[in-house]
Amino acid sequence: METFDCILTRSSKRDFKDISVPRDVLDKLLEVSLNAPSWANSQPWEIAVSTGKTSEFIKERIYKLASEDNPGNPDYPFPEFWPKKQANNMFETGGHRYEALGIVRDDAARRREITLSNYLFFGSQTAIFIYMDQKLGHWSTLDCGMLIQNILLTAHDLGLGACPQAYLVRYPDILREAFKLPTGKKFLLGISIGYCKKDSVINNIKTPRLGLKDVVKYYE
Repeated sequence: METFDCILTRSSKRDFKDISVPRDVLDKLLEVSLNAPSWANSQPWEIAVSTGKTSEFIKERIYKLASEDNPGNPDYPFPEFWPKKQANNMFETGGHRYEALGIVRDDAARRREITLSNYLFFGSQTAIFIYMDQKLGHWSTLDCGMLIQNILLTAHDLGLGACPQAYLVRYPDILREAFKLPTGKKFLLGISIGYCKKDSVINNIKTPRLGLKDVVKYYE
């Protein structure tokens, strides 16, 4: 797939088939993605891939906490405030998604069901978790973001669906238990990945992006 096409046609998938991704496919995906740039080639990222019983362990526990409205304790706190421009973007995206799914604004039960599906990897058996050492700072977080973009684009090129999710790292103590990691390892993001249901409505929603005139200024 050409780079332009890969970027323009990729979208986050939120409805997966309950089948596993072969190990050789995951290896290829990650081997390519690891060619991301980083500060002085520091390569701060670490990756844990959950499948099988480990995925079931994680899903069972984080779903339970989320369904009990446990706020969690993410290693990197979720934003408590968004500036007006970004808040509007998020509001419009949410409205567009629920409209496409036929969910009215006051259907709290259905909206909650959609939210909780995050904690079940959207039906996938596989998730990729990105974490790094607590001694690393903001620049390393930026480096990990470039790795994550590589993962999303490479997955799309390989015919896989993927969705980056902050929700998956809301309860990091469970992740450290599942992966047998020390407390000094801090989780940045989870990515549900697998074979998506191509005819699913939620997988065919294309969220809008701001145009050049909205975000770019040239100075001569």
